[in-house]
Amino acid sequence: MNRCFFLFGILLSAIGFFAWKHVFNRQHYQDSCSNFRSPVRTLEGHPFTCGWQQLRPKTFGDFVPYAFIQPNGSWCWSNAGFMASLHGPGLLVDTLMDPVLTSTMVAELKPATGTGGGEGRIGAVVFTHPDVDHILGNQAVSMEVPRLGDVKAQQDILAQAKTLHRMRFTVNLGYLLWQALQLIGGPRLLPSLPGWMRPRALQVFSFANYAFKLGGFNLHTIDADKLPAFAKTIQTGDEITLDIGDASPLPVKFWQMGSIHSKSDSVLLLPQSRVCYTGDLLFIGIAPVMWAGPAKSWVTALDDLLKATGEDWLFVPGHGPVTDAIGVQHVKSYFEYLHQAVSENCADLPLMQPELDETCAWRTLERMPNQLKEHFHEPERIVICAVIERVALRTGAPAKVDVKFKLQWISKMSEYELKRDYLSTRLMRSEL
Repeated sequence: MNRCFFLFGILLSAIGFFAWKHVFNRQHYQDSCSNFRSPVRTLEGHPFTCGWQQLRPKTFGDFVPYAFIQPNGSWCWSNAGFMASLHGPGLLVDTLMDPVLTSTMVAELKPATGTGGGEGRIGAVVFTHPDVDHILGNQAVSMEVPRLGDVKAQQDILAQAKTLHRMRFTVNLGYLLWQALQLIGGPRLLPSLPGWMRPRALQVFSFANYAFKLGGFNLHTIDADKLPAFAKTIQTGDEITLDIGDASPLPVKFWQMGSIHSKSDSVLLLPQSRVCYTGDLLFIGIAPVMWAGPAKSWVTALDDLLKATGEDWLFVPGHGPVTDAIGVQHVKSYFEYLHQAVSENCADLPLMQPELDETCAWRTLERMPNQLKEHFHEPERIVICAVIERVALRTGAPAKVDVKFKLQWISKMSEYELKRDYLSTRLMRSEL
C-alpha cells in the first residue's frame, strides 16, 4: 500500500512538472516595448513611445537630460531618466521593475546618448522614491556604482527586501491559477455562474488576473540582497557629485517633497536645462495612485513645484509621457477633486468608521467629473486614493501600508476591470 502511495506521489509530481513546463510555460517581458496604450496628450517631439528620448539639445550645458519612457504607464510600467555628461559618466534616475528590463534600458543608453566623452556610462544612481517598480532593477547596474537617495527611502527599501519572497510567491501562485482557469474558459464563465457563486468566483479571478499581469515581469531574477544600498543619503539642498576626477557638483537640485505618493518622494530639478524628474508625483495620462497622502499634501507639493519651475519646463513623470506645466495642473486637479469628494461627498460617512472607507471610495469614482476622467486612463484607481485619503485624515498623518495591502487593492482594480468587461452594467453596479 505504501509503495502504491509512493508511486502515485511520483506520478502526480511528474504531471505537475509537465504541466508547469508545457501548459503553464511563462513568457516574461524581455524589453520595454511590450505594452502600448491609446493616444494621450503628448508634447511635440516627445511621443509616448518606449525608449530613450533626448529632452534638450546639447547647447544647454555640459549635461544633456534624457528620459526613458515605458508605455503604457500602468502598473509597474515606470519611467527613468539620465543626465548624460559630454565629458564623463552621467547620473541615472531610478531603475525599472526588474533586472531584465533595466539591463535592456542600460544597453540602449550608449547608442541613445551618442559617442561623446560620457558614452552613456553611469557614474551614480539616484532614486526618487522606494516603490518596487523604480528599485527592483537595481542589480542590473554595476554594484560599484554608488546609489543615492534620502534616508526614509532607504529604510523602506530595507523593509521591502524582507518581504520580496512573499510578493514573488503570491504572484507565482496567482499566475499559475490564472493559466489553469483559462483552460476551463476563463472570466467568460462569470456571467453563467449562479448569483450566489459569482462574488467569490470574481475574487478568485481578480486575484489570478492581476498576478498574471505582474507575473510577466522577471521577478525570479531579483536578488533581495542587491536592492539599493545608498552609499550616501541626501536631503534637500545637498549637492550631488560623481565619484570621478574633480568630483564637481552636478547642475541638479535634489528636493525632498515628503511622504505623499510613497513613504518618501523626491524630485530632481535641472535649472540649466529646465527639466524636472518628478518620480511618481506625476502620473500623466494614467490615473495616479496614492499610498501615503493626504491629497492636500500632493496639491501643495505640485503648487510648490510649479512655483519653482515655469511654463517652459519639461517634466518627466514616473508614469506616462513627458509633459509640461499643463500636465502638472491636470494632476493637481485630480487631487483637488479627491480632497473635495472625500471631505464633502462622503460627509455622511463618519470618518472614524473604517468599514465605510470603501463605500466612500466607490462614491468618489461614481461622481468623478467626466472632464477629469478624460485626462486619465483607468480612473477607477482613484478608489485606492480615496481609501488612503480617509486613512490619512483619520490618523492625521500619511497612511502606512504594506505590500499585502497594495496587492489586495491592485486585485480590486482587476475585479473592477473584470466586472466591466464580462458582466452587464446592471450587475456591475449592483455589486460595487
